[in-house]
Amino acid sequence: MSERPTILLVDDDAVLVEALKAVLEQRYRVMTAHNGEEAVTVVSEELPDLIILDVMMSYLSEGYDLAAMFKKNERTAGVPIVILTGVDRMFEARSRLEKTWVEVEAFMTKPPDFAKLHETVESLLTSRAQR
Repeated sequence: MSERPTILLVDDDAVLVEALKAVLEQRYRVMTAHNGEEAVTVVSEELPDLIILDVMMSYLSEGYDLAAMFKKNERTAGVPIVILTGVDRMFEARSRLEKTWVEVEAFMTKPPDFAKLHETVESLLTSRAQR
């Protein structure tokens, strides 16, 4: 049996992290981080197959900043990123950003539809494996 893909879940909402982890662990190995600094540490120790990021953690655009950093880094550029956030907060954050919109593979709203989340994750992992 092949090793399950690894997902890094980054969100400052501990309750949501545990709920998402419980759902995702049915199919994937899940690592967690509660802010950008923890995420950078986790990624430096082990490269995940996919990253799910909240937008607003320690500060308004932390998730976008992390996504941009990961996409610019040669080691992490190929890792698919899903932005997970509340609809109203997402648009508020986007409108306040003075920099270019960050290119990520998918956006999902909180709370996520778990079936849609699995579908999105599976699709991104399959696409990555075919490259």
